[in-house]
Amino acid sequence: MNHISKSTLLKYSCAFLFLLFAWASCDDNTDTFGSSVMPDSDVSEVTQAVYGAYANSVMVDSLMANSSVCYLGRVTDPETNSTTTCNFLAQFYSLSNYSFPPRDSLILRDGQIAADSVELKIYIKSYYGDSLNSIKIGVYELDSANILNPEASYYTNMDADKYLSRKSDAIRKELTFAVADLSLPDSIRYSTEYKYIRVKLPVSFGTKVMNKYYEHPEYFKSAYSFIKYVFPGFYVKTLSGNGTLVNVDESTLSVYFKYRMNGVEYDGVQRVAATEEVLQCNQVDNTNLDQLLNQSDVSFLKTPAGIFTEVSLPILDIYENHDRDSVNSAKIVFMRQNNNNIGSYNLSTPSTLLMVPKDEMESFFSSHKVPDSYKTYITNYDNTYNSYTFNNIANLVSYLKRVCDKGAGITENDSEVVRKAKITAWTNANPNWNKVLLVPVTTASSSTGTITSVYHEFGLTSTRLVGGSNHAIRFSIVYSHFKY
Repeated sequence: MNHISKSTLLKYSCAFLFLLFAWASCDDNTDTFGSSVMPDSDVSEVTQAVYGAYANSVMVDSLMANSSVCYLGRVTDPETNSTTTCNFLAQFYSLSNYSFPPRDSLILRDGQIAADSVELKIYIKSYYGDSLNSIKIGVYELDSANILNPEASYYTNMDADKYLSRKSDAIRKELTFAVADLSLPDSIRYSTEYKYIRVKLPVSFGTKVMNKYYEHPEYFKSAYSFIKYVFPGFYVKTLSGNGTLVNVDESTLSVYFKYRMNGVEYDGVQRVAATEEVLQCNQVDNTNLDQLLNQSDVSFLKTPAGIFTEVSLPILDIYENHDRDSVNSAKIVFMRQNNNNIGSYNLSTPSTLLMVPKDEMESFFSSHKVPDSYKTYITNYDNTYNSYTFNNIANLVSYLKRVCDKGAGITENDSEVVRKAKITAWTNANPNWNKVLLVPVTTASSSTGTITSVYHEFGLTSTRLVGGSNHAIRFSIVYSHFKY
């Protein structure tokens, strides 16, 4: 039997007592675990500051006119006394299976193919103003020798006259309409299904379309060939009247005819429509907006193609004495000033705003971009707080600072004096570098809620935002940095 010496026993006893003490010193509380193992230089501190951003109203003389929604009419805003007139140009889409009955089944007139009637229907999705108010419009055929290019971008101040057909038999139709057609019984006039402007066109036009089909059915197999060789579209223009503007849901062109099958006579119709697959362009004219531009305590948002709000973000102030800090959060709230003009026809408040760098607005829409939460942001009007809130545009703040430093040629070796001189020279030469626009828009989304497209708002909207050149808007910044 082996015996343990006294010295060995003493060693084991000391080791056991040490382990017992260590175990007794441990508990489940890990509150100080991080700080006990992290050096002070790795601890993050958070600070907050508030700066002033300044805004002003800017006139918008033109916007991209391409849209899936068209507007027609003329309205004077009772709050600002500015007048908006809307017209539109529309092409028509021919489906690949477009067809008329076999030629030998048609009921001829004097031995010739002939249409019974032709009509253009402009369907009204919604309207502003008095449903009994009269507006005079003109419908003019576009030129097949100078068609609207589906690959091109058109703008709301476009000269539509240069796209009109000069042929002697070109359609030129003028008429007066009201949203509520008094020629119809009340049961139909005020029904939700009946809301359209009916334009009767010359029968000769329908006959020409039918003859073209039987001579060249291939022209009807695609939208491009239909527009180029059959019918290039219409320009619909507001001629006179004031007080009504309609949101056009869709326009259709229908050719009616008669044919016989198995000895039975039938009424037939063939139809094409202005859809998203072809061009629809809004033309907008605004008057008396200059009076709104120089108000120092508010800025305006006014559509269509009227006024945007320009905001100068205080980027240099934000980074003054914060060169080593990270901007974690940047929040700005635009409060809406209530319209005190009480009336039945006040314009609605824009529902959705896009924030976009001023010099990138045109490319955003022409390239069909969507908000990326990096340089561009979307927010909706909050009726509860009567405001628009951009909750965190920290990425934009950081991006604009990098743009400034790179443009100014800042290096790590620059002294403070040199750095400020470079920045002053560059910002003076690039006055838009820290400016963003608030743009009223409409959006389309996927089934998951992801925004898939953004368009200019062409409906009638108007509002004032609190804050201008003499009234700062609160811009809240949250910084973080590591202790050094």
